[in-house]
Amino acid sequence: MKVLLTGASGFIGSHISNALIEMYGKSAVLALASKKINNMNCLIYKAFNNFGLEEKCFNDITHVIHAGAFTPKDASQANDLDRSFDNICYTNKLLSYEFASLKRFVNLSSLDVYASAEQKLSEKSKIEPVSLYGSSKLYCEKMIKAFSEQRNITYMNLRIGHVYGPGEEKYKKVLPAAIRNILENKPLELWGDGSELRSFIFIEDVVESVLNSLESSEKNLDINVASGVAVSIRDLLNKIIEVSGQQVKINKKESSHEKRDLLFDNGLLLGTLLKKEIDLMEGLKIEYNYMKDKYENNI
Repeated sequence: MKVLLTGASGFIGSHISNALIEMYGKSAVLALASKKINNMNCLIYKAFNNFGLEEKCFNDITHVIHAGAFTPKDASQANDLDRSFDNICYTNKLLSYEFASLKRFVNLSSLDVYASAEQKLSEKSKIEPVSLYGSSKLYCEKMIKAFSEQRNITYMNLRIGHVYGPGEEKYKKVLPAAIRNILENKPLELWGDGSELRSFIFIEDVVESVLNSLESSEKNLDINVASGVAVSIRDLLNKIIEVSGQQVKINKKESSHEKRDLLFDNGLLLGTLLKKEIDLMEGLKIEYNYMKDKYENNI
């Protein structure tokens, strides 16, 4: 096996790269990147839409994990026209290579391909992205399906949900923001009544699902890689306070946003790529201790 990984320096990609090397060895993993990544064999491309690499560079690749993409760090970036289009251009350029030995293409997509819904989302839910980012990920899914059919290989489109864990602090998300406030002895902020339900999947569960997708007997599937366990934002903040062992005040803020729950049916995931989810409290402890160590050591 020879695995090509894109996005190896990102939050999810860096965890995947470490797990791949541990499982298959450094020589079996190749990162496609814009610059050198420490402790990895790398193919350095000139630009995302013009790699400047010869066909032979990819001849021995048997599996691709395509994790490289623009991902909004907050809601304001969800309709970034240029960067969303970059996702399509990058994927298109990747698919322009022959990959003479390729057997499977694993694509990390997003739950943003779905329409807004009141009920639990499953793989059978309506596909209708509400953002340019979601539209770009859906188009990439379609390109990969067409590529796989033309080349007679198998694919897996893994629609990734809200991922938490070490490394998430790069994004403006509720968990790292809350942990940062606790470490800085600041109160937490709760917008609205905090009753909105969200689902959080731990990074290790995502990595396990991705690695299992490489050699799974399942093929040509779209799978939601998301937690099936929902928690209210209010309860989530209370859980992270409990993990910290601190006395922390929660300031309530008025919110004009419409209340929207995000619930997912991950039965297909648990029946194919992941045996069991990591417990939320266990995952929160790992993320809190990771950020606490970084904070105390000024990392």
